[in-house]
Amino acid sequence: MADVVLGEISRLIDKELAAANDKFGLNHSNHESFAVLREEIDEAMERAAEIEERAAQLWQGIKENDSHAETRRRFAGVYASATQLAIEAVQVAAMARKGILSNFEFTESKGGGDA
Repeated sequence: MADVVLGEISRLIDKELAAANDKFGLNHSNHESFAVLREEIDEAMERAAEIEERAAQLWQGIKENDSHAETRRRFAGVYASATQLAIEAVQVAAMARKGILSNFEFTESKGGGDA
């Protein structure tokens, strides 16, 4: 089953990379590649922290015997944040690949090698 998920995630990464390249092209330097990647990592970390906070609130509510409706609302919040994290993770992966491709272009335009 993990192979199926990996295939779908790879497909989503490819789509995100294609959309970014259509809109902005490849990066012009390793500095630009890192800055774009860092921005996506920061956004993913914010979503991960949001999940942790929502899960803590969910657990506190469970311990305090919240209503079923409130518990469902809290689970829905974790679900929403996890979905946003998945989107951000796809964007991190796409920008990492964009860095790889851009770096290849830098190397090729300098005559090859690891200059």
